[in-house]
Parts: sequence; structure tokens; C-alpha cells
Amino acid sequence: MSKPGISFLSEDEISAIDNASLEVLENTGIRVTNEAVLDILKQAGARVDYVKNHVTIPRGLVEEALRRAPKTTRYAARNPKYDVVLNKQKPHFWAEGGAPFIVDWETGERRYSRLEDSARWAVLADYLDHFHFLWPVGRATDVPLDMRGIVGMCTCLRNTEKHVGVGASNARAAQYQIEIAAAIVGGREQLRKRPIISANVCPISPLSYEQEITEAIIEYARAGLPILMWPMPLMGETSPVTLSGTMVVNNAEVLGGLTILELASPGVPVVYTAGVGTVDFRTGSGIVSPEGTLMNLALAQLAYHYDLPTQIGSSGSASKTLDIQAGYDDAISLVAHLLIVPDMVMGFGSLEVALTSSLEALVIDNEIIDYALRFIQGFEVNDDTLAVDVINKVGPGGIYLGEKHTLEHFRERWMSRLSDIDSFETWEKKGSKSIDKVAREKVKEILATHKPAPIPEGIEKEISWILKRAKAELG
Repeated sequence: MSKPGISFLSEDEISAIDNASLEVLENTGIRVTNEAVLDILKQAGARVDYVKNHVTIPRGLVEEALRRAPKTTRYAARNPKYDVVLNKQKPHFWAEGGAPFIVDWETGERRYSRLEDSARWAVLADYLDHFHFLWPVGRATDVPLDMRGIVGMCTCLRNTEKHVGVGASNARAAQYQIEIAAAIVGGREQLRKRPIISANVCPISPLSYEQEITEAIIEYARAGLPILMWPMPLMGETSPVTLSGTMVVNNAEVLGGLTILELASPGVPVVYTAGVGTVDFRTGSGIVSPEGTLMNLALAQLAYHYDLPTQIGSSGSASKTLDIQAGYDDAISLVAHLLIVPDMVMGFGSLEVALTSSLEALVIDNEIIDYALRFIQGFEVNDDTLAVDVINKVGPGGIYLGEKHTLEHFRERWMSRLSDIDSFETWEKKGSKSIDKVAREKVKEILATHKPAPIPEGIEKEISWILKRAKAELG
């Protein structure tokens, strides 16, 4: 099988970035504002300054943490048929969520997201075949702050049978999320075996781990849930202006966070995330640029070097609307990132550099993923596919449409499910629809007809009771 692929860092370059990152952790150090984590690090042999919330981590401690970290991990789902194992064999895709704004699919208005948007997002991601996991949409501004993560998770789990990513603003909220997920799968030990939720931790670049988020992530880790270690350094703002320097910050933040988690809960699954960003130096705003893709591809090579499960923050556009720019931003980024075959790819269904979610964008991105997967599949070169006998039979000036060989192989060609490939006249007869209008109609159809299997009634009652307790305490 001939497959396109990419690997452009040499072994010497990988070693150089690795060594630079370990030097940063050992000499520059990290900032940790959680006293319990400082205690864990000190007991393990790190040098801790409690007054300055500063830690330097010896190289050997990082290497021990890497030995403890699993090399593969399972992302389970409410319906086991959607379970995914991350083993570096194929890419899987997230319906992004997380953005504070959403484009209302009915009015086209950009507005703050609400809880009902997470329900729609979950139904859509449940239907679309290339999405394996999803995050709740936005900030659910109609829900009290400390309840947003809990209620958003429940809303998604009620509206999808797939895996749901979660986040919490503090340890207590994380505990309630774990309690609810455990109720759905049949207990905490079963949740450890089949984690239907996972969490992420975003260090504050450069090299800082804040108290409440760190407390929450340790709760997830001790429950055995997979953790995305997801730095977001911005080149020239919160990391050096050079690509290699930004990669050192990203790598050091992943390794620092992984060390904290493996010390707090040995053997917890940690996913290495390449999520660096670039900025417009005229305004300071985040942008989509070739440098971001280059750094993410190189960081994925580092993740392979450590033999860790890998996620790349790909796709997403700086465009504010579903225009040509949104399409080429997504397509160029995705195809390039898939050449290195990461375990997971994040960023779909978003505009405005992940500040805005769009249901129509998610539908279009599903089509772009379909195209990109066919591209990286490559093609066979053998006697059958070379087809010399068929060429000899048809001869000069002949036609291949009626040949048995064509009938046997024509389905191997990629077929559009959403994109327009008709003649102009046929397109005109169908209403001269642009891709955003076609996607909007598809959103309407899915929301009207797709019904994910509900959570059983008895479990729903238990969830309602847990939510009632959480609201009394947090809301």
C-alpha cells in the first residue's frame, strides 16, 4: 500500500528539543499555586519554594513519570460500539465545543451559547459518522458558573451515545461529574475500566499550573479518567517568537503536567497535545497560520518519541463566517495534520480561531474529514490495480465503463455526500444552493429526525438527585 506521510524532524532535532525541555524543567522550573501538588512534587524529589510557588523538576523524575504513563488508552462511550482505543494506528476526531459564542443555525446571529446549544451539538455529533468524541458547546451562560461543567456534561451524555470531554472549575465540581458518569456505567471501578468521560488540563503559558484547575484534574486522574495535557503557548506572546522555542515551551508544559499527574495517580492515561498558536503581531489576536501546523506536526513527532497517545489541535478557521477562507483553513490544516496520523484531532465546527461554534461548520467539517481520510488512505500497486490486461482488452479509443474491473473497483473512488459535484444545469435545477445553505438544511434534518438512545429511567433519577445536591452546594 502506497500512503502519503510526513516526518521531518531528525533524531538529532528531536533529542535537542527533548533536552532543551528537560533543561527548562530542571533549571527554569514551573509555577504551581496548589500546595497539595507542591507537597507531592517535594516528596518525589523536586525542589520546591513554597513562598514563590516555584518548582524545579529533576530530569530523572520526568523520565520516571514517562515510564509510568500508559502507551495506549481507551476512550469509552455510553454505547460500547463507539469505544475508541488510542494506539497510534488511525486518527479520531473531536466535535470541538468550548467556544463562548455560537452562530445560531436558524437566524445566523452570533451570540453567547446556551445550554440548549449543547443539546443540539451533541445530537449532531452523535449523528455525524466521523466524530468520535465531543465537548459541550460554549459556556452555557444560562447556567450558574460552578454548575456549567456538570450540567453541560449531563446534557451531552443525554443527547449522544459517544464519548464526552469535560472540564470543571474546581475539585468539587469534578467530583460530581465523576459521580454522575459512574452512575451511568455502574460504579467507579467500571468507570475506571470504561471511562465514558475524559478531561483536559490547560497550563497557563508560560509554565504555570493554577490551583483550582489543578485540583480538579487530580480528581479526574485519581478516578482513572484519561487526561489531555493541553498547553496553548502563543508564539511571541507566551512563548519565544521562534518555532523551536515555542515547541520547547509546549513540550516542557506537557512533561511538567504529566509528571504531576503520574506522581498523584501512577498509571493515569495522559494524552500529549500539540496545541500551539500563532498571533497577528499588529493586534495580538490569535490566527491560523502555516507556522502553527508546522509546530504541531513536529510536536506530534515528539509525542511518538515518548510513545504517548497524541492529540493535535487542528482545523478551525480565523474566518467569522462559512466562506471560502473557512473552507481552505480547515482543509489545508487537516490534510497536513493527518499525514502524521495522530490519535486524535481537535478543532472541528469552529470559527474565529475557536471563539465561535457553528453547527453548519461541523457538518461541513465531517465532509472535509471524509475527503482527507481518503487522501491519506493511499492506493494499492499490484497486478490487479495496474490493470494491464484490462488496458489490453479495451485498447486504444475504447471505454472502460462497461468492464467488470470497473464494476469491482469504482466504489473505491471518494464520493461526495455534501459537496456539490453536479453540472451547472443540475445544480441550478436543485436551487443553486451554496454549501452553507446545504449544511443548514442538513442540520435541520438531523435535529428533527435523529434520536440517540436515552439514558435508562432509573439512572436518570439517580442523576437528577446528584444534580440536585450539586446545585444546593455549588449553584
